[in-house]
Amino acid sequence: MIDQGQPRVPIPVVAAAIIFLLASAIQAVQFKTSTAPGATEPRSTIFAVGLILLSLAFAYGLWRQVGRARILAVGFGAFNIAYGLTALPDIDVLTVSRMVGYAAVGVLLLVPASSREWFPHGT
Repeated sequence: MIDQGQPRVPIPVVAAAIIFLLASAIQAVQFKTSTAPGATEPRSTIFAVGLILLSLAFAYGLWRQVGRARILAVGFGAFNIAYGLTALPDIDVLTVSRMVGYAAVGVLLLVPASSREWFPHGT
């Protein structure tokens, strides 16, 4: 049964959480499939799994109205966009899609009034 006392999560926040998870999954796949010397080592697998778990925690925090999750998700996305720009001469489609996804997350969490009102002020 659905509890009528709890407000519904705004559509922009739901979209931002899903896009954040997808962009992080792209990043984990890129990390594991890279041709870097250490990409096949067990620690790279642990890093990729940790990235996915961290992304799940951010998405859950967005869903549960945790203001710090919004700040961290936007900051993480901005960092990843800046990191993606370092590969500009040889940028590939997955990097561009990841950067666009993180940019969309920032816009969806900061611009619509429904998403700004979803998170409590002062956290």
